[in-house]
Amino acid sequence: MISIQNFSFRFRGSARDALREVNLNIATGDFVVLTGPSGCGKSTLALALGGFLFNQYDGEADGSITVAGMDVRHTPIYDVAEVVGLVQQNPESQFCTLSVRDEVAFGLENRCLPRAEIQERLTWALDVVGARHLEERALATLSGGEKQRVAVAAIMASRPQVLVFDEPTSNLDPTATAQIFDVIARIRDLDGITVIVIEHKTAYLERFTPRWVRMESGRIYADAGQDAGQDAGRNAGRNAPLSQSPPHNRSTTPLGANLRPIPSAPEPLLRIEGLCTGYNDVTVLHDVSLTAGPGEFIGVMGDNGSGKSTFLQCLLGLLRPMAGKIEVLGRDAGRAPVSQLARQIAYVFQNPNHQLFADSVWQEATLAPRNFGVWDNSIEQHIEAMLQLSGLDDRRDDHPYRLSYGEKRRLNLLAMLSYAPRLLLLDEILIGQDPQNAARLLQWVATCVAAGNTAILVHHAPAVVRHYAHRLLFFEQGRLLIDAPSEEGFAQLKEMGKTAYLTVSDGESL
Repeated sequence: MISIQNFSFRFRGSARDALREVNLNIATGDFVVLTGPSGCGKSTLALALGGFLFNQYDGEADGSITVAGMDVRHTPIYDVAEVVGLVQQNPESQFCTLSVRDEVAFGLENRCLPRAEIQERLTWALDVVGARHLEERALATLSGGEKQRVAVAAIMASRPQVLVFDEPTSNLDPTATAQIFDVIARIRDLDGITVIVIEHKTAYLERFTPRWVRMESGRIYADAGQDAGQDAGRNAGRNAPLSQSPPHNRSTTPLGANLRPIPSAPEPLLRIEGLCTGYNDVTVLHDVSLTAGPGEFIGVMGDNGSGKSTFLQCLLGLLRPMAGKIEVLGRDAGRAPVSQLARQIAYVFQNPNHQLFADSVWQEATLAPRNFGVWDNSIEQHIEAMLQLSGLDDRRDDHPYRLSYGEKRRLNLLAMLSYAPRLLLLDEILIGQDPQNAARLLQWVATCVAAGNTAILVHHAPAVVRHYAHRLLFFEQGRLLIDAPSEEGFAQLKEMGKTAYLTVSDGESL
């Protein structure tokens, strides 16, 4: 079905190959899991298989890629799309319409399928990803996880011969993650479709006994069968530090020297009373009240669409309350200018492209402290150290949009930490990260917390929240269902029967 022979690709303007002499053959009906460190070329290879690499990006290519007998390099993308379906890492990058219904039907309508068949496929695809209730919604009103489900449904509706999923569950809650993997496996078993899944959540996939392929530095590093491949998959997806004790007493990274300890304050850093808010007169958060003090690492969990991202937006004043009050660092976040709040509150958005502003990685990393007038030699040295630790030092002159999704996430966090904010609002910062880079980012955040700052992390993996967060907030349908110390909070989830938030083992997913 797929034959890749000595394939290399270098993006125009880049000093290194994104893919180097890749050789890989995949038979019809194979179920392949592609793993490897963030930035190793997995997403670039996915773009190549779908033909997008040769139609939407400038660069130099060598070697060949053949899919179902087609030379993908020289075949019109609309012909490749009849065979290969690609669910990209960032769902927004593949949306073509404005509503859920139109998006799922878009490819089917372009194929001029009968109206009845379009409706049948649309309903089926939304059902299998658990998004039927979103059918009449506008895409702009969806959460990141909801957008991910719609993107998967749109590709599944076309029923191609080859399905390539580039981290299809990166924005999904644990329940939806398990459902999506079950759907992928069912499609593969029933229809004999060739499935390629790029994932860091390898433990979810072990039970399907896939073929494991690992990439490193743009090359195929290992290609193993089921038994041997499971070990390779575990090594690719597991993170030993997460099974150890919480990191609050670990040694700090070089960033730690740049953070000034903050004395304990008699007043909370954050106070919320009776918060209600939403969009277009539709209430999303209902009667949320809590306080938080300096030095707290708070984990926020809940199903997609439960209000987690909306909660973070309120804390920076991006979304104003319909009722209630938010006081952050002694200021009314419902009234204070965002430009003033941002001097002490850093927000890392769920989509990395939403906060890239500069023309190079170095300019992006140094933008905030320069803009806020706190630039000095000490900050410069620590940004240099973070670039080195994050694997971005050799990319400092590249435009941020040349980075992989995971590399953009690391740059986002690095840029926000550069000016030592008092409050960190972190929305799924580990998307696209391999375990080693995920542990490094979490250590950076833990260092900030140890210095007396406060971090609020939205994340879906129970292992991460259990080991790093002091406290758990759990949202359900816009209401704060749980506010408790982490272990107590997970005990409450168990009593409520929310097993999807309990069964992921410590090393599985980030």
